[in-house]
Amino acid sequence: MNYESYLKVNKLSPREKEVAFYLADGLSTKDISMKIGIKSNTVSTFKKKIFLKLKVNTLVGLYSLLKG
Repeated sequence: MNYESYLKVNKLSPREKEVAFYLADGLSTKDISMKIGIKSNTVSTFKKKIFLKLKVNTLVGLYSLLKG
């Protein structure tokens, strides 16, 4: 992860970071909700917030930012 990406990711809350990295690893909303013990709707809300904060539009964009 480059410095610019690092700065963007640090704008996320700890829970948003957790969800973001699970999404980038390819886990589904349902899988993430079961893994961390929250509702699927909450994961979806986190996903929307993550995309807005990181200025990405797709999971591929999220993956590139976090893993690239």
